[in-house]
Amino acid sequence: DHRPMPPVEVLDMRTQHHPLHPETRMALADLRRSAGKAIVLLNRRGWSNFLSCRSCAKVWGCPDCDVALVLHRSEGVISCHHCGHRERVPACCDACGSGSVARHGLGTERLEHELVAALGGADYPIFRLDADVAAARGRANAVLARFDRAAAGVLIGTQMVAKGHDFDGVGLGVVLDADATLRFPDFRAEERTFALVAQLAGRAGRGGSSGRVLVQTLAPTARSIIAAARHDSIGFLEGELRRREALRYPPYGELVRIVCSSLREELALQAARELRERLTLSDAQILGPAPLFRLRGRERAQIVIKAADRGAAVAAVTAALAQPLHREASVSVDVDPQ
Repeated sequence: DHRPMPPVEVLDMRTQHHPLHPETRMALADLRRSAGKAIVLLNRRGWSNFLSCRSCAKVWGCPDCDVALVLHRSEGVISCHHCGHRERVPACCDACGSGSVARHGLGTERLEHELVAALGGADYPIFRLDADVAAARGRANAVLARFDRAAAGVLIGTQMVAKGHDFDGVGLGVVLDADATLRFPDFRAEERTFALVAQLAGRAGRGGSSGRVLVQTLAPTARSIIAAARHDSIGFLEGELRRREALRYPPYGELVRIVCSSLREELALQAARELRERLTLSDAQILGPAPLFRLRGRERAQIVIKAADRGAAVAAVTAALAQPLHREASVSVDVDPQ
């Protein structure tokens, strides 16, 4: 409707100990007093990221994946977000017997609890939308409809609250831990971060109301966050394309990812090494083999091919896989992995 995009303020969290910046707390309190609406994005579900023993430093991990178990307090479980393993929340440490179990990090479930305590009431509802809520058929649409009908309130959730929604009267958008996606080993990390902030910024200030966006981050100088705060899509795109061209990432190169897995680590690496020796490609960079974290009980190793010609890369992989590998190892090939 030819309205300007809302102003975006980047909040430096490097010296903060509370999950909400003082500016964010003040903005939410002001919105509560004026009976306004806000959307708060935290791209991490659950109550806490992981549990640890304060005495022996044990971290509760998944028995089938090399990841920490996430606390879901309302269900009384800690669970793996990769394979679905679940177990009861420990009352004490099974390694040393200590009853001092610490909870680390913030997820949407805990954020909902804290905002209900600080802001909520019959006249100011707090809504949550994440994969846990959306698991029940129709729940996601029901939450969005209730937030749309409400005269005031806060919608918190993962990235599903940032994309494509058109709510009138949302005066405040907040992104928590905006740099989390930058810490993933993914060539699209900058793009994902920019997109997440830009999408949430587009939810505020629609209809006849003005909007404001606050972005909390430990990386306030990251180019993707600065560009998103300036609504500078063209500048970000130009810089990102230059970087990808220099590194031969898509769209200036083709990627093929080969993952070898086995119940035994040495066999996964052996299969990947054998495949690497069979690959013959000109004008291509072959990275690896490199170990990956264990997933669903299987040890993994990967090879990544960065090639100029997709057809030649696929043909080379096909030829390398023509001969069988160890019968206890399996192989998956992903062309143009995202």
